[in-house]
Amino acid sequence: MEKSFKPGMTPLISKELLALLKEASDDDVIEISDDFDQRIKRSGLKIQHFAFERKLDLAVFILSDRSIITKNLSDFFDLENVIDYHLHQFRITENGIHWPDLDIDISLRGLLQEEKILTK
Repeated sequence: MEKSFKPGMTPLISKELLALLKEASDDDVIEISDDFDQRIKRSGLKIQHFAFERKLDLAVFILSDRSIITKNLSDFFDLENVIDYHLHQFRITENGIHWPDLDIDISLRGLLQEEKILTK
């Protein structure tokens, strides 16, 4: 996936998004979604189970529609060198998987986009 900006560069933000962010307080939750997010929500698609096997460099995501997505664990650079104890401390959320102690997330949206599921 090609990056839209280079490291050290400030990404461009639309005037509409900038205005929305300025109006929001620290307690506000800003939800921005597009057609892709809406399709995920309408279908009720969620990650049901997650497992990994470091020796096989394998991460397995089982979705609520019984789809299975397999990835190399090493594809997730933030998780590559994390000890197994911390890898087991994940929580499945509405939007994906979250490791609270590590402040790392894998989004369902990102997985689906990479797998080209629901993109049509």
